[in-house]
Amino acid sequence: MNNAQSIRTLAVLAVAAAASLAAMAQATDKSVAVEAVPVVPAFNQWVNTIVVAPEPAPVASITTIPLTLVAAPAAAPYEPWPVVVGAPELPLIGAGANQAPRAWGSSFNYQGMHVRLLVLDASGRKVEARAVNSLPRPGERFKIRVTATFDAVTDVGLVLGEPWTSQRAGQLYPAQGMSVHMHAGETVDLPLEQGRFFVMGPNANERLLLSVRHAAALGDVRTQQPAYRMDGKAGSSYLQLVPRGNAPAIEQLLSVAAR
Repeated sequence: MNNAQSIRTLAVLAVAAAASLAAMAQATDKSVAVEAVPVVPAFNQWVNTIVVAPEPAPVASITTIPLTLVAAPAAAPYEPWPVVVGAPELPLIGAGANQAPRAWGSSFNYQGMHVRLLVLDASGRKVEARAVNSLPRPGERFKIRVTATFDAVTDVGLVLGEPWTSQRAGQLYPAQGMSVHMHAGETVDLPLEQGRFFVMGPNANERLLLSVRHAAALGDVRTQQPAYRMDGKAGSSYLQLVPRGNAPAIEQLLSVAAR
């Protein structure tokens, strides 16, 4: 091999080595991108896929849960967790976010729930699904239908007093010291018993408090983020930002409709 050929060979090898180094640098610079999608459309699709429609009215005998407590504990001041009426702005982030309408991941930055009031008509033969902003009227019998994206414990409490001096009067359903356990994506009607319903009287200072939280959402683990509520014709959707290391917890007060 003459000198000219040797120089050409070395040049080709140098170019190949440079290309290889550039490719390695490119590969090193790359990182795994986290999926991000608009959260509200994804959650709406999840609701339409997962949440079941109301069944016909029960044919069994009907009983109601009065707003009285058998053994009322000492009243405690009630400080509501914030609920913002409107949509959140940040996108849904997490591995598999594009699959959220079918499988809402526990590691997503948002968790949420869908709530419907299932109101029995006067004849007891028909159920109407309502959003929580369509308040029950005095004497109307209703169930609270809940579907959450996360494993949850839920209960319904009683809050008494003016809005600025409200007090927790205790737990109406289930019995004090108990809760209803729900799996992610499971739809639960409260009260669980087929023929039992909540009913509210004319007193606007008596309100129901729906509490839905992850079992770990206690103390500092409970997220401090507000829940965003979006009301539709037949139900209300909630989304809550849950930072890493925190757990979701959402509360909603239910008042009787003004006459």
